Amino acid sequence: MELMERVREIGADGPSVPDSGIDAVRVGLLREIAREGRRDAGPRRRRTVRWIGGSALAGGVAAALVVGMVMVPATAPTASAAQTVLEKAAVAGIRAAATPVPAGSYTRVETAFTWATTYDEQMPAGAEFNNAHRQDADAVLLIQDESSVYVPADSGGDWVRERDPYRVADAAGPLSSVATGAWEREMAPATAGLAGVTRYPGGIVEGGRDGDAVTYHLDGRETFADMPADPDGVVEWFEERYGAEGESDGIAHFFIETLGDLMSFNLASADARAGMLRAFASLPGVEVVSADGALTTLSYEQHFEAGAARVEFVLDTARGYILQSTHWGMGEYDEPVAFEGMPDWQTRTVSTVSVVDSAPSPSP
Repeated sequence: MELMERVREIGADGPSVPDSGIDAVRVGLLREIAREGRRDAGPRRRRTVRWIGGSALAGGVAAALVVGMVMVPATAPTASAAQTVLEKAAVAGIRAAATPVPAGSYTRVETAFTWATTYDEQMPAGAEFNNAHRQDADAVLLIQDESSVYVPADSGGDWVRERDPYRVADAAGPLSSVATGAWEREMAPATAGLAGVTRYPGGIVEGGRDGDAVTYHLDGRETFADMPADPDGVVEWFEERYGAEGESDGIAHFFIETLGDLMSFNLASADARAGMLRAFASLPGVEVVSADGALTTLSYEQHFEAGAARVEFVLDTARGYILQSTHWGMGEYDEPVAFEGMPDWQTRTVSTVSVVDSAPSPSP
């Protein structure tokens, strides 16, 4: 049970406290815990990385919070707008997960991943792509990978994944037609086998190569099973698991990349998503860019020796999902747009999460 739900029960006979006040208490506590964790942490080894692409509180803490009514400790720091938004989304995600999906229906998680690639006609066949700076390229293509996962109301039933072939979504430059033809001729065939509809009983994927069998769930439950609940612990868990020791503020390369992998993030359990959102809120420099109803755009920028890297997330604060992730690169990837109409970002992922009545069937 969530701490704040315990607080509501303990203080049921006291004056009522709005959700906004309860969220402020939670954010203040998370901030204080994160601060203490950093204060006690030893020095970390620095590594240069490249971006491509609820707190376990109980007992004495709850008792300290409730004396007839909830009070924010005088020493608790004021929550930033970004922290408040992320905490709201974390709580909303857990609450939304408690509402069952109607029997026979599916939760559909759709994603469209788009990335920019350059084309240089002077390079050998098969090497024309991604081997030119934008200002030197003969063309820039936007390549898109679209897929959907259907999760049955009974999670023990058949999960379904539908994937479309990679395609050129847009192109610009004097040789854009030549570049598009080269992509479809030389690059697309390698991804053709990924397309189609596949069923996974119980959401379990079985595969592997060279005699090595691999079994895992589509929602990544094995991956997140031992992830801690506290914000600093989540970031450190990513650092230790994936070997991306942090920068000066403890941020891990793979932590940001997992947030940006919207299929993986949105399929994860509500508890795992809440833990990652709270960890993101604990990082200094997370800012609110804009808000439109339940959708809030957040940004985070990290400075590396090669240059700055930036990410923006569009967060659904009513359900705890990330619906858009946009990444700008660093150094040689942080270049001016070569052709009119091309975006300045390197990758963008757009996701929708909805409940539908049926899932597609595999092709005969």
